[in-house]
Amino acid sequence: MTLKSDTSRQFLNLLAAPLMWVLSTLPQIIDVGRTAKEFSDINDSLLVPFGAAFAIWFPIFVGCLGYAYIQAKAVNKTRAVFRECGWWTGIGFSAVCGWALISTFAPPGLLLWGTALIFIPAVYCLVKAMLILTARKDELSRAERFWALGPISLIAGWTSIAIFLNWTPIIAGSFGSSVPIIMPNIIGLIAALIFAVIIIPKSGGNLAYAFPILWGLAWLAYEQLINTAEAPMIGYGAIIGFVLLGVAVILSRKGAKA
Repeated sequence: MTLKSDTSRQFLNLLAAPLMWVLSTLPQIIDVGRTAKEFSDINDSLLVPFGAAFAIWFPIFVGCLGYAYIQAKAVNKTRAVFRECGWWTGIGFSAVCGWALISTFAPPGLLLWGTALIFIPAVYCLVKAMLILTARKDELSRAERFWALGPISLIAGWTSIAIFLNWTPIIAGSFGSSVPIIMPNIIGLIAALIFAVIIIPKSGGNLAYAFPILWGLAWLAYEQLINTAEAPMIGYGAIIGFVLLGVAVILSRKGAKA
């Protein structure tokens, strides 16, 4: 890898990390385009958690700014761990920027497919980076674990569950009116849990990765059992999923220490 490539990697992270935050709040800042609430209303899914769940984006955005700074430090320009994960995070951040632009400005006919498709590279790249940082965490200082491993794990975890929220309306549309609307949502929830159960052991029970998923499931249960009670079955499924993933984290952490 050349020094020019290292500079490009650092620049991409330094640009894309703050841009994720800016583009996600653009409609509120300039009053142009579709707001997050308007997108959520269009995204007719029973897997949308109670609104407070989305507050997790604030620590994610702040943490990713810290990560971009760590990645851009001169001492980390040629460091193997940051070389290995840096392009994955840069591309993952860029895909999240793309999601923000599509969800804000895409015409209705392209909205659901656009946001669903752009999340595939986002999740793949961010989970890949999280696994790299987790595997090489012994090479990181305490501060680097907090500002690098932590934020990348958080955004990887949150997007790992958000991708299924984006795909569920498309699945529901493919069924049409031939099946009850709750069925594709249950399929989406089960798929999200299967994905998490696969990744959590690979991460050695990474708590920072698992937390956003558990957070989302908790607020989903609240939404469907207390706030709206529109689909209690989804709420109970979220609780069951919360317990199962909690057990997966505990067993994975014990296995990693063995």
